[in-house]
Amino acid sequence: MSKHDRNACDRTLYVDDSGDSRALMIFAALDLENRFIPEAHIRWARFREEIACEGLIPAHVPLHAVKLIGGRGLHLHSYNEYGRSRERHRQYLRNVVWRGLQVVADMPGICIRVAYRRTLLHKTDRPELYLAMITELNRDLAESDQRAEVLIDGDGTDPSFRRAHHYLSAVNCRIEEKPLFLPAAQCGLLQAADLVAYTAHQSLAVNRNRSFMWDWFKQSFPQAQGPTAL
Repeated sequence: MSKHDRNACDRTLYVDDSGDSRALMIFAALDLENRFIPEAHIRWARFREEIACEGLIPAHVPLHAVKLIGGRGLHLHSYNEYGRSRERHRQYLRNVVWRGLQVVADMPGICIRVAYRRTLLHKTDRPELYLAMITELNRDLAESDQRAEVLIDGDGTDPSFRRAHHYLSAVNCRIEEKPLFLPAAQCGLLQAADLVAYTAHQSLAVNRNRSFMWDWFKQSFPQAQGPTAL
């Protein structure tokens, strides 16, 4: 008999996706033992306070990698207000992403999981990729006799995530049947997952205008599980 009751969880996965909506899709997860989650939140909050003190991005403004790397959005594009050239401003914002990745990499007990699929069938393969990822996770959890819940960036209106959890075998299922949904703006670790997902995407897409990011994922997370084609 398992040492756990049905409602006890040992781990939480903070999940976000990335991709180009055409030929490449990615799911990234920050996998943390629950005992380490308070420290992870503290470290991310310190990082946000540090950035806020630099005067550009207030601590309450959510971080989105695509906006930071592209220099788009409120609080990001008015570089003249901060006495910077356009290029210096762009480099600062890109460095915010790099710094965020280092904060994630240094979180105690962190495990980075990334799954991807190259496909032209985005609508059908996206839920299949997510199911494949949590199926592998379920297998790992069974081997370690642990349970996990999944927290996803979103409002819960996409039914494919819930269906994927229902598809898992009822025998020795180690993942909570109902995923939890929360807008990334309300959770720093989901914003961190966004940075990881976007960086993993750039390592695979190898877009020429993002060549400076091609090695960021490998450099930041040499022990990551993935990116794995599923």
